[in-house]
Amino acid sequence: MLLKGGYFRLAINPKAHAAKPARSTRFGRWRKQQKYTPYVLDLPILIALSALFLYPLLQGIASSFFVGQQYQGLINYERLATDSYFWQALIVTLLYVVVYTVGLMLISFLIALAIDASEQTKLRGHKFLTSVLTLPYAIPDVVASLIWLWMLNPKRGVVNYLLSLIGVVGPGWLTDDRIALYSVILVSIWRLFPMNTLIILAAFRSVPTSLYEAADIDGAKASQKFLFVTLPCIANIISFLTMLTVVWSFKRFTMTWLLTEGGPMHSTETLAIKIFKEAFQRIDRNYASAIAVVLLVLVGIISVIYLWKLRSKDRGGALS
Repeated sequence: MLLKGGYFRLAINPKAHAAKPARSTRFGRWRKQQKYTPYVLDLPILIALSALFLYPLLQGIASSFFVGQQYQGLINYERLATDSYFWQALIVTLLYVVVYTVGLMLISFLIALAIDASEQTKLRGHKFLTSVLTLPYAIPDVVASLIWLWMLNPKRGVVNYLLSLIGVVGPGWLTDDRIALYSVILVSIWRLFPMNTLIILAAFRSVPTSLYEAADIDGAKASQKFLFVTLPCIANIISFLTMLTVVWSFKRFTMTWLLTEGGPMHSTETLAIKIFKEAFQRIDRNYASAIAVVLLVLVGIISVIYLWKLRSKDRGGALS
């Protein structure tokens, strides 16, 4: 509005400005009401996890301090210290974890590398080969164990029969305590290598092609591109997959039990099998709980060390 002297006066509508605080107040009240909504939605999941995981875990830990119905403190852990079969099972478990993890990761990596190379060179049949490699993972553990029990039978097994054709006397793959554990590990690797292979193959495919193009411009060779482009890009995935393989290998039970039941001479008796025997064959649930707590602590320590190293690596990368 123009006033005398050439000045302007702005026309302000007080009602329009008065409505804004009311709208802001309603929005703030709505936000306050919705603040606890995520927690309410998560509550059923938390209850289910507590009932199915947390309660049994705490119950198992508490049970390790009892003998029967009486609290006996650390008596079960003192018994562990003098149990030679426990220490043998611990050594067998660690050996199983190391050989299984190294063998599985190495075989999976080499097969994934071969499949990736066949795809890049457009080799005929590479898609069919990839689909065939997933078949062992599709077979249930029980079925796979029965198949290998027949194949590794020292008298009627197809493996020893094929060896006899070239004049080699086949050993007792699952009955000789010197090689039984390694036979079980080979069968376990055969059973699970497809999953690791597909994960590593996906990691190869996730490397940006622009990095390879830049390496080609710089005149890098194939080996140099693999060492300085591919491996650094997939290092985190390989590290994480290795950690998962280690954790899973501590819990492997089904195939080992079906193939050897921990024998011969306890040569394939891992901690998981010893827990089963103590709990369901010797009906000593408290002692089995103590062994399970030791296994839990062992896996927890390895997981914490891995996470700590991963965090240190990420922090170092951020600082650099």
